[in-house]
Amino acid sequence: MAGPAPGVLIVGGGLAGALLALELRRRGVAVTVLEASPGPAAPSATAWSYGVIPGLPLAPTPLARAAAASAARWRQLQRRHGDLGWQPVRARLLGGAAEQALLARLRLLPLSQVDPGVLLARLPELLAAAGVRWLQGRAMGLEPLAAAAGWRVLREGGEPLQADQLVLAAGAGCRRLWPALPAALQCSWAGVLELPPPGGAAATGLLLPGRFARLALERRSALLSEPAWVVDAGLVPRRSGLLVGQLSWIAPACADRRDGTTAPEPAPEPRQAEAWLRQAIAAGDPRLARCLQLGPARYRQVPVAFSRDGLPWAAPLAGAPGLWLFSGFSGGFAQVPLLAPLLAAAITAERQGPGPATRELQRLGVWPAAAGA
Repeated sequence: MAGPAPGVLIVGGGLAGALLALELRRRGVAVTVLEASPGPAAPSATAWSYGVIPGLPLAPTPLARAAAASAARWRQLQRRHGDLGWQPVRARLLGGAAEQALLARLRLLPLSQVDPGVLLARLPELLAAAGVRWLQGRAMGLEPLAAAAGWRVLREGGEPLQADQLVLAAGAGCRRLWPALPAALQCSWAGVLELPPPGGAAATGLLLPGRFARLALERRSALLSEPAWVVDAGLVPRRSGLLVGQLSWIAPACADRRDGTTAPEPAPEPRQAEAWLRQAIAAGDPRLARCLQLGPARYRQVPVAFSRDGLPWAAPLAGAPGLWLFSGFSGGFAQVPLLAPLLAAAITAERQGPGPATRELQRLGVWPAAAGA
């Protein structure tokens, strides 16, 4: 049997997988991306994200401080690749006095947004122009090659794929492929309402919650004894209209695998989750409640990977040489553009040992000690 193809195979072609692929190609690495559901309407966390990039740190951590400058990185990407849906935006915050104080700070700092619909529509063309091999299909499993260094990915309806290095960037789908992921990486479910644009015109500005309740729910997810959900009020423009509200639903973790790793319980019933979201919007800020009268709204529910400690993973997996993980973001559109060049540099230099990129990933807290030096 033929050995692994040189280069890197990335499972997942959303925000994380695509930006990592572009950075690897800039370093001359052969890259293949396998994506199950491409396009602006894909059932993925990237497709239905708000795409907001805050211009100030949202936490007192090195990663948050560095990610606050991600707007400059998006400007650079658009100069290099053309329109990716990024633009500066204006925002109004929902909430009381504390949120208004935060709004005063936001007026002094840049706030921007990437329209996921625009980005995802461009990705296949963009990656092809960069020389990335783009394949559509569902990864069914993966296994290390016994006779040579490398990995094999089994895919639905196609021949297996092989490569020297394998990166899992499939968000909530990563644990299905590799059950022994770190226990801190978990899965929640997110739901939003998609509405048509008001009067056929795009909305200007955003309405955002002063504080995202989702983050607090993720931090206490290990303590849950029954499913819990929260709604973060908000409104953002999108390629096809508006996104209103954001429901986050998390089930108690259950040690139901032989290796002791955890897995979430089944997803919430979509009709019930949509009802919760609509009720919270109707009972909240009148500006959002009026949005429900703009036209028929479609409920979109997708699985989302998150990390209980708020820090994503951009590192190799211990005990699995050549297998990398790029997942668990708490604000992917701010964090991924910062981390993708560093991870690409670390993957490229992997055989030479830790270098500056690895040390920077360690400093940012996204290369945990469990990943190895």
